[in-house]
Amino acid sequence: MHLRRIAAHVAACGVLFALATPATAAPQATAPGACRPADAHTGTDRTDSDAGCLEVALRMAEAPALGSEATLDIEVRSVADRSEVQLDVELPAGLVWVSPPTGLRSSTAASRVPAHGGQVHRAAGEGHAGRERPWRLSGTVKAVGTGPVGIRATATTPVPAQGGFDGDSDSVFLTVGAERSAFGIAVKDVNPVSPVKDDVTRAHPHLTHRPAGPAPKRSAEAGTACATGSWNYVDHTGLTRVSGNALVTVYDSDAKGSHDVLATGLTGADGRYLLCFDNTDEEGGGQDLYVQFATENPSWVIRNGRSRQAYRFATAVRPDTASGGTVDFGAFQPADAALMRGVEAFDTLDAAWAWTPGTACWDARDTACRRGLVNWAPDSTDGTYYSLRGNAVHLAAEDPDAPVLVLHEFGHALMDDVYEDDFPYSPNCSPHYIPRTSSAGCAWTEGFPTWYGAMVLDDPTFRWPGGRTLDLEGPTWGTTGWDNGDTAEGRVVGAMIDLADAANEGGDTCSEDPTGPMWNTFLGHVSHTFREFWAHRAADGHDVGAAALGCLLHNTIDYRS
Repeated sequence: MHLRRIAAHVAACGVLFALATPATAAPQATAPGACRPADAHTGTDRTDSDAGCLEVALRMAEAPALGSEATLDIEVRSVADRSEVQLDVELPAGLVWVSPPTGLRSSTAASRVPAHGGQVHRAAGEGHAGRERPWRLSGTVKAVGTGPVGIRATATTPVPAQGGFDGDSDSVFLTVGAERSAFGIAVKDVNPVSPVKDDVTRAHPHLTHRPAGPAPKRSAEAGTACATGSWNYVDHTGLTRVSGNALVTVYDSDAKGSHDVLATGLTGADGRYLLCFDNTDEEGGGQDLYVQFATENPSWVIRNGRSRQAYRFATAVRPDTASGGTVDFGAFQPADAALMRGVEAFDTLDAAWAWTPGTACWDARDTACRRGLVNWAPDSTDGTYYSLRGNAVHLAAEDPDAPVLVLHEFGHALMDDVYEDDFPYSPNCSPHYIPRTSSAGCAWTEGFPTWYGAMVLDDPTFRWPGGRTLDLEGPTWGTTGWDNGDTAEGRVVGAMIDLADAANEGGDTCSEDPTGPMWNTFLGHVSHTFREFWAHRAADGHDVGAAALGCLLHNTIDYRS
C-alpha cells in the first residue's frame, strides 16, 4: 500500500515538513535522537516524496454496503527502536464508528470540506511504535450513507534531534452502495452538475484575471444563438467560488446520436461564459444544446492520474432551442462533492497563472510553451511530488485543501520549465524540513517553490491540509527550532519574502516588486543555490547593497563578504 509523507505538526520547539526524494544511497546509521538520516540524494525522478520516520497502513478486508459493518485495521511502524505516536483517524459523514480502535477516543466535529459531507467522526489517541514492534489497532465502522467516502489516518511523532514532529498518513477510499460497495472512487468520463445555491466569490480577489487563451468570437447576427452561464465549485472552507479560465464547450445533441461542437471558450474572471454559434440544425428547428466544462485550458490541466484525461462536467440537454437569442443555462458546480477538490486545484493554478509574469507561457522567455500537468484523483495516494521525468505534478486526494501545497509542487514544475529540464542538484533532500539544514541545493530547490506559493496567495504562512500552519516570515536569529544560513530552506523562503513584502519588521527594510528583479534573475539564469542566485542578481545589476544584504541577514543569511 502506498505511503505518503504529510506535513508535520506545529510545535513549540519548531515545525518539520518533509517533501522528500526517494533514497538512492545505501542506508546510513541513524543518529541518536533522530528517526533517520538525510540520504545523499544524487538526482532521482521525484522532487518530493515519502521518506520519513513513520509508516502508516490502513486495511479493510471488505467495503461495507449501506447499513453494513466492516473492520478497519491500522498499523503504525517507526524506523526508530521506539517512537511515541499520536494517531488520528477520520471518517467522513457517510461512515460512523461502531467501535473505535482500542485506546483511541472518538468524537464528531463539523467540517466544511465538501468531501467530508458536513462532518467527520474522529478517533484519536497516543501509543508507541518501533521497527520490531509496530502499533496495531482495529476498529469497526458502519456505512450510514451512499456515495464516495475516504478514511484517513495520520500519525505523528516527536523528533527532538530535528526540532519538531514528523509523520505519515494513509487513506482508504470506498464507494458505498445500497446493496454493494467497492474500493476506490470511480470517475465518469463526463460527470453531472448541480445548480449553485450560495453566493459566489473569487478565491483570490487580490489578483488580476489573466486569460489563458484567446477570447471566443461573439456574434449577434441573424441566424445565430448564444449560450451563457457560469462555472463554480465549493472550496475546502465551504465557500462557493467561481472557476476562471475553465474550458467550456457548447454541444448539439442530435437524435442520430452525434454530438456536434458548436462553440468553445474559457470562463472569465467571474466564472461566466458567453459563446455564440450558427443555430441552423440540419434536421430542422433549433439545436438541442448542452454545455460541458473541463478542468483544462491550453496552459494547464488537472487530469486523472490513471486516464490522463481532464475532469469533465455537463449540463442537461435543452431541446429544440430556438434560432437567435441567448440561452442562459445558469450557474453550475460539480454535483459530486468528491470532485470539488479537482476544480479547486484548477482554480489554484488559475491564481498562479494570474500572478506569474508573462503573456502566453509560464516561462515568459519561451517561444514554445510547456503546459502545466497536474495528476489528481479523488482517491489518489500518488503524491505529493513533482516528476522530473514526466514533467507532471502528482497530488494526493486531500492536497487541494492546501493551495500553498499545490503551488509548492507546481513551483517545482515551473523551475524545471524555466531551467529547461536542467534541475539543480539537491543532496540531503530526503527527507527535508522547512526550518532545518539540508544542503544549499535542497534549500534553493525547495525554498523557491514555497516562496512562489506565498507570493501567489499573498500569505507568508504555510497552511497544510487539516489546519496546521507555519509562519514563514517571522523567524530570525535565535528562533527556536530554526537552523541558520542558506542551507535551511525556510531561511531562503524568509529572505525572499522579506525582499518582496511591504509589511516590514525590525531588520527588514526591503519592499521590491517580487515580479521584478527576483523574477527576472530567475528567468535569466540556471541558479543551483541561493548564493548563486544572489550572484546572478548582482550580475544583472539588481540591488545587492547594504539594505538588501540586511534583509538576508535578518533571515540569518550572511553574504556581506
